Amino acid sequence: MKVLVACGGSGGHIFPAIALTQGLKERDKTIELLFVGSNNVLDKRIFEKEHLHYSLLSSNKLPYKASMKTIIFFVKLFFDIIKSFFIVIKHSPDAVIGFGGYVSSPVIFAAYILRVPTVIHEQNVVPGRSNSVLFRFADRIAVSFEETKKYLGRFSTKAVFTGNPIRANLFKDDKAESIKKFGLDAAKFTILIIGGSQGAHSLNKNFLQAMAKLDTQKSSLLQIIHITGITDYEWVSRAYEEIGIEHRVFSFIDNIEQAYSVSDLVVTRSGASAIFEIAYFGRPMILVPYPFAMSHQAENAKVFSRNGAAIQIDEKEMSPDIVKNRVESLLDNRAVLDQMAKRAKDLSVPDSSYNLAGEVLKIVKG
Repeated sequence: MKVLVACGGSGGHIFPAIALTQGLKERDKTIELLFVGSNNVLDKRIFEKEHLHYSLLSSNKLPYKASMKTIIFFVKLFFDIIKSFFIVIKHSPDAVIGFGGYVSSPVIFAAYILRVPTVIHEQNVVPGRSNSVLFRFADRIAVSFEETKKYLGRFSTKAVFTGNPIRANLFKDDKAESIKKFGLDAAKFTILIIGGSQGAHSLNKNFLQAMAKLDTQKSSLLQIIHITGITDYEWVSRAYEEIGIEHRVFSFIDNIEQAYSVSDLVVTRSGASAIFEIAYFGRPMILVPYPFAMSHQAENAKVFSRNGAAIQIDEKEMSPDIVKNRVESLLDNRAVLDQMAKRAKDLSVPDSSYNLAGEVLKIVKG
C-alpha cells in the first residue's frame, strides 16, 4: 500500500503528518510513504532529519488582497498542479492526505481528478483557506476539534473527529531526566516559552520585558527555557544575561518533548499542533494567538481557555505588565495550576494518530 502525504509551510502542518505515518506504520509496516512539501528551508530540514522520502513544490501563498502578487501566485499554482499530476501518476498512491496550507491544494486536486481517494485533515477550529476550497474534493474530512464541524456546512457529513495527530510514541514525560538534560534546578519553577517554528518577535519582546519587571524574590524562583526562532536568538540571549534569571535559550529544539516534560507552565502561540502536544503532557498554558491568520489561532485558544486549560491573552491587549501579572497569578496559586493541568490533559487525544490512520485505511478499503 502507498500513501502520499501533502504537508508543508510550517511545523504545524508537518508534525501532524509525521505523527500520522507512525500510526499507519503501527497498523501496516509495509506501507510506503511519500511526503510532498514546499521548498522552504524548514520543510527540507524536517524531512531530512526524519529520513523521509519527499518531493517539493514551490513555497507559495495567496495574497489577502488583489495585486500583482496574485498573478504570480496563480502562475506558480499552475506549474505546481502540473508537477502534482506527475507526482501522483509516478507514485500511484492508494490514498492521498492533505494537512492544509498551500501544498495540499495542487496535490489534492490532482488526486481528485485521477480518482485517488483523499482525506483532508483540518488542525484548527476554523478551517484555513486552502482546506475550505479542498473540502469538496475530499472523501473524508478529519478534524482536531469537535467545534470545527459547525464550520463545514454541507460538507459536515464527510467529517470525523480524530483529534490532532501527535507523536505519542516518542513522547516520554520524564521530568527528572529532562531537568538533567537542560542542566536546570529541580527546585525552581520552569517556564517554557515558544514562539512557534518561525518565532514570534512581539511575544518574545513582551515576555522578556515582563520578566525584567519581576522583583528579585520572584525571579529567583524561576528558570526559563525560551525557544526564540532564528531571527530573535541573539538579542534574546543577551537580554536574559542582563535580567539575571536562570535561562536556556534556543532558536529551535528538535526534541521538543524534553522541553514540555521539564516545564511547569508553557507560554506559546496557539497553533493546533503545539497546544495538543502540550495538552498531552498535561501542562497549563498561557496562549497568545498569532493575530494575522484569519483568527484561526484565536479560536483554538478560546476552546482551551473556555475549558479551563489555558489563559488567553490577545495580541492587541498584550503588554509586559499583563504578561507579568498573569505569570505571577499562577506562581502564587498551585491549585489553579493543577486544575489547568488536569483540564489540558482532558483535552488531549492520545490516540489521534491511530484514529486518523484508521480513517485513511477505511477509504482505501472502500
